[in-house]
Amino acid sequence: MSDPEVSVLMPVWNGCRNGSDKFLRMSIESILNQTFENLEFIIVNDGSRDGTAGTIEEYKAKDPRIRIVTLPQNMGIQKALNAGLRECRARLVARQDADDMSTVTRLEVQKKFMDDRPATAMCGTGMYVINEDNKLVMEINDRPCNYVVVREALKERCVFVHGSVMFRKSAVLDVGGYSEEERVKHAEDYDLWVRLAKDYSVENIPGVILYFHRNHQSKIGNVYSAKQAAATKLIGGMARQTLASPPLQKIPG
Repeated sequence: MSDPEVSVLMPVWNGCRNGSDKFLRMSIESILNQTFENLEFIIVNDGSRDGTAGTIEEYKAKDPRIRIVTLPQNMGIQKALNAGLRECRARLVARQDADDMSTVTRLEVQKKFMDDRPATAMCGTGMYVINEDNKLVMEINDRPCNYVVVREALKERCVFVHGSVMFRKSAVLDVGGYSEEERVKHAEDYDLWVRLAKDYSVENIPGVILYFHRNHQSKIGNVYSAKQAAATKLIGGMARQTLASPPLQKIPG
């Protein structure tokens, strides 16, 4: 296989919810069916103890673009993301969560956006919120887009949908990757965006929704909502200090 232009990074832990791998399959297929095809799909099996391994191995046997990273025990999403990131061969990395889905043109649209803006280190999009029956609950597409506005907004809240982002691997590695500190657990994405925005341009694509976020009771944000809120508050305080000085406006390598 030729060198991929985009790596899709997806960690999964016990993806067979209530004994069903339906959501996991839908998530995987939403990447394999992209209009942009020159990709590799890095799936990190974070010590799953259900049927996850069998499902992802089944897809790997059908599509050589899938590469599986197997962790011997559950390490948590922060370490799983960094383990997968180290395996990504492309300069551009797109995130995907194991129970969410991407629109069929997602990678094509985001890659063009990044190609047209070589100084941009990351872009995100809006999201459709869907329920367990794939019914639309709401659309969220009011996130700030311009880097200056985004940078200011990050001092108060996370303004990126984690699963929707595409970033330059070099820039993320330059700021240290995902923090594995316990204190930012469940808000590790917000922590990374703040560190990235300190010196790199980060944006949301205006008026575009490319991601389906599935809301259900077992979602990490719902199960650990209190801990996530505490981590978000902590990171917000850190952000106001980190982003107080003008950006260096680094150009990604």
